[in-house]
Amino acid sequence: MVTNLPPDAKSKWNEVTQTRNPETRLKLMGEFLSMVPKHKGTDKMCSQVKRQMAQLREEIEDKKKAAKRRSGPSYFVEKAGAAQVAVVGPTNAGRSSLLRAVTNSSVEPAPWPFSTRVPTPGMLPYEDIQFQLVEVPPIVEGSSEGRSDGFQVLSAARNSDGIIILVDLTDDPGGNILTVTRELENSRILTAEPQGEVEVTRRGHGSDIQYIWEGELDGCTTDDIAGLLREYKIRSALVRIRGRVTLDTVEDAMFGNAVYRPTLVIANKADLSSDPAVVESVRASAAPLEAMVVSAENPGDLKDELGAKLFELLGIVRVYTKQPGKEAAEAPIVGHRGMNVGDLAKLIHSDFYERFKYARIRGPSAKFESGRVGIDHVLMDGDIVQFHT
Repeated sequence: MVTNLPPDAKSKWNEVTQTRNPETRLKLMGEFLSMVPKHKGTDKMCSQVKRQMAQLREEIEDKKKAAKRRSGPSYFVEKAGAAQVAVVGPTNAGRSSLLRAVTNSSVEPAPWPFSTRVPTPGMLPYEDIQFQLVEVPPIVEGSSEGRSDGFQVLSAARNSDGIIILVDLTDDPGGNILTVTRELENSRILTAEPQGEVEVTRRGHGSDIQYIWEGELDGCTTDDIAGLLREYKIRSALVRIRGRVTLDTVEDAMFGNAVYRPTLVIANKADLSSDPAVVESVRASAAPLEAMVVSAENPGDLKDELGAKLFELLGIVRVYTKQPGKEAAEAPIVGHRGMNVGDLAKLIHSDFYERFKYARIRGPSAKFESGRVGIDHVLMDGDIVQFHT
């Protein structure tokens, strides 16, 4: 929680956000920290800034070794399927074995630690869609500070649509769950859905604050937000509000936007350990996240079970389009829970949205067969939509 920053510190942070040169930005961050009063309300914010500084130092060092970096491994995996899910966890927990058990990946598990050096993708089929699982290198204590390529590893998790935390039932699973979730949180990757989220996009022109409302304010007003942004020398911005948002949530967003990634915990190697006390400790450490206990060596129906869990966790909605006089399309258009007819129209083509007249719906969200609906009608999984423009 960021509180009671003096005006000179807020002004200095404005200089930080305006600067793109890494060396200058690093210097200004150091000056900013020297101006911040030290108390409980600023501890979290100071830690966030220090992590950003560590990442900047690594980027500066990388630029000095540009030739080596160009020939080095890439951590970017282009998204495919209905969603990309990062499989993270400590070394030797069985991430490669899981991929091999449930996807088309031919990755070979290795008995030695840190054998995974770059992200490795595989496709998990589920009904008429596929999930892309990406095994990323291990997360260790200190990854959020850059240890063991931690910045790149956590960046891969941030860029995904969801996360699987995989731990080994035979190797302190409860402690490893807490370590991984702590490193994710330190990198501002939230595994538990927050009450509210704020995204502040600064604009270089104008003098007004505009809002995208996907939630509501709690204990503050838009005037309070505008006043806070002015203290940080921000006079023109686009502010996206999701869920219930307090003024502290807005101020926290000044120091790097946090992202929420739906997360599932999987405890692997049930074939080697089935101690009820260990399983209970896993569920307690994972809470409020759901935990599955599996064996990648003896997967059984794991492929279908995991597909169903991810489908629900990520809020997947499959919608099938239909042209007049023809059968509905076999391949669905994939969206997420809360998607409406207008969102679907934009996914297909801007013309469908701009020239929209009405749509006819068959399926779970239809009040009656081939019901006529407007652009704000919320769709459900399995709906068949016929557009009229």
